[in-house]
Amino acid sequence: MRDHVEQAFEADLAQLERIGEFMVTVLREFGLEEQKIFHLQLAVDEACANIIKYGYAAEMAGAKKIMICCSRCDGAIAVEIRDKGKPFDPRTVAPPDLEASLEEREIGGLGIYFMTKLTDAISYAYKDGQNVLTMVVRY
Repeated sequence: MRDHVEQAFEADLAQLERIGEFMVTVLREFGLEEQKIFHLQLAVDEACANIIKYGYAAEMAGAKKIMICCSRCDGAIAVEIRDKGKPFDPRTVAPPDLEASLEEREIGGLGIYFMTKLTDAISYAYKDGQNVLTMVVRY
């Protein structure tokens, strides 16, 4: 049984389905329970959608890729998402005001909020010209 799997994807919204299928396949192979698979796949989907929509500017030259690396070690699964889009640390986004009425509520920010709620830990680094977002789920 493998403990590390990685795959590159084109940074295109049409690839989100393939990314989701990859995540479900790998996480099942790793033995993660179905509810946690759903949560982690949803968090990865949100992160990748944000990279595609906001990280890669339309005028950027060159291949726009997202690399997803899944690792299993010591009762945890880590999913590392790397891209060469604009640097962006999702941990700097203020949590949404869930008490505000819909009319008063700021647009956006719920996706990152859900990412933090659906995983056990999130870390971010910008190194070697890449965003590196890591989400961890314990099992």
